[in-house]
Amino acid sequence: MDTEADSAEKASARSILNELSTVVDHLARATIKEKGIFGCALRACIAKSFEFTLLAHQDPPPPHGFFITATLRGICEDLIAFSFLNDLAETDRVEALHLLMSANLAEGVSAQSAFFNAMRPWQPVVQPPKVKNDTEKKLRALSAKLGWSGRQAWPSVWHMAKATNLHDLYKYLYSATSKWVHFSPQILLRMGWGGTPADVGDHTEWVFSTKNFSQYYVEFNRTYSLLLLLRLFRGPAASLLPNDATKLIDALEDFLDEPLRWPEAVTYEELNIDGPKSFMRILLRAAHEAPKENGE
Repeated sequence: MDTEADSAEKASARSILNELSTVVDHLARATIKEKGIFGCALRACIAKSFEFTLLAHQDPPPPHGFFITATLRGICEDLIAFSFLNDLAETDRVEALHLLMSANLAEGVSAQSAFFNAMRPWQPVVQPPKVKNDTEKKLRALSAKLGWSGRQAWPSVWHMAKATNLHDLYKYLYSATSKWVHFSPQILLRMGWGGTPADVGDHTEWVFSTKNFSQYYVEFNRTYSLLLLLRLFRGPAASLLPNDATKLIDALEDFLDEPLRWPEAVTYEELNIDGPKSFMRILLRAAHEAPKENGE
């Protein structure tokens, strides 16, 4: 007879996430008075990451997965920022959030003003204050206290990623998802499908569409949304999880670890290279895990 743990491991990621949704729904309700600004912002971060993971694991998957992939970058940066803030004193992280909100608002108003002045000067919009506030000065003072002396007023995401040992994750997802938010000939040209493996050349007619590679985007979003969510629950949000949710997090980690292949940012297929077969991947995994099982 299967145990409860065995059943959880065999469940789909979506079914486990559905069970976890009750926990997240509870966490997503808070007041500033009760939880403070940091507690509320962290709960909002959990809701954002969880809802994107649910979206990615829809069955059937959401159409045009190409267009939602860039969201992974923002979720990754949220994880890094809250991991960094989580290690600060309560007064410092609250001050940081207040100052960052003020700085983001000032930047948005300034950019908005310049855009509408150029494109629709007759349309009234919120304008920057005539008297410059001292938000940046205060943010620099706080950053200096935390050991940051870079050009920006607040530590860069890369600095925070290194400080929290998340730099490899950030570097990979930054590289992968930047192709969606910046100009990338690689992404544009791999949208073209056509010809046959035996007859591809300058004469080949390509059909360009974001729907090509669609299954790749489905798997990419499912894998890395789940990875980021689990890092959040094992990291800055760990203390918010009730004890009875641990088995669900464990089951999701088992589900994430099960595939022989996670989607890569650059694939064998797009380079027309034959990748290792499943049997070789099984051997590579076994060789990697053997020392762990022997306690080495």
